[in-house]
Amino acid sequence: MRREAASSRRRFAVAAVLAITAVGVASAWVLVGAITSGGHTVQAARSQRRRIATRSTTTSTSTTTTTTTIPPTPVAIQGGSVAPIISRVPTPNPVVFFTIDDGQVRDPAVIDFLRDHKIPVTMFLLPNFLHEDPAYFESIHALGASVQDHTISHADLRTLDSAAQQREICGVLNEYGLRFGAQPWLFRPPDGFFNQSVPVVARRCGIRAVVTWRATMNDGRLDVQGGGPLQPGDIILMHFRPDLRGNLEVALNAAQAAGLQPAALEQYLTPG
Repeated sequence: MRREAASSRRRFAVAAVLAITAVGVASAWVLVGAITSGGHTVQAARSQRRRIATRSTTTSTSTTTTTTTIPPTPVAIQGGSVAPIISRVPTPNPVVFFTIDDGQVRDPAVIDFLRDHKIPVTMFLLPNFLHEDPAYFESIHALGASVQDHTISHADLRTLDSAAQQREICGVLNEYGLRFGAQPWLFRPPDGFFNQSVPVVARRCGIRAVVTWRATMNDGRLDVQGGGPLQPGDIILMHFRPDLRGNLEVALNAAQAAGLQPAALEQYLTPG
């Protein structure tokens, strides 16, 4: 009887070991299958995981960062008495620049989108819209956006003499500097209209560059000057309008499709 009991216990122990071994082998094969699916080596699978991880950080529906991790390669802005006109930054880095003008419509979904995707933007604000809802723009600024100059009243600068141009361009600098902690040093003329005196007056105000654009977003449509996809260094114009949230997503998708990421414009320009 004792021999039969001992034999039974040994058979039970062996069966248990076999069962545990089978479970371990099965789990190991699941893990191996996940790593070497399709006959790939472990190193290849690791590379694949890295590619998947990279894609997961760039998709516009992800809440992870979409900004580039490449160190900026700043471009020096020329000195002298005339501010240069910049519509595209000549950078070798795979980046584009999102800029947003005016401030008339303040959609909270825009803040959420910028925060979720960690998109740096440059705001060219008008003071009357800023005064209507300062907390909105301060929230975007807190995400890392910069605030730059867009005149006092959105006047067509071509119709003004140099004294009036100076009032329009210089008029917001001190206020913005006090409110946002840094005085604007980039300027965008309303509607992109300027004449020969504007860059001179802008530099006199302390502006380092007049910023225009190479691509625009309107009603979910991206238009690139000259056609074709976005190129490294392109500056994209948007506005605080009802379509901004959708325009940001379309622009982000277009940038990623071209192998580009949004970056902070100010980090790619060095004041001269």
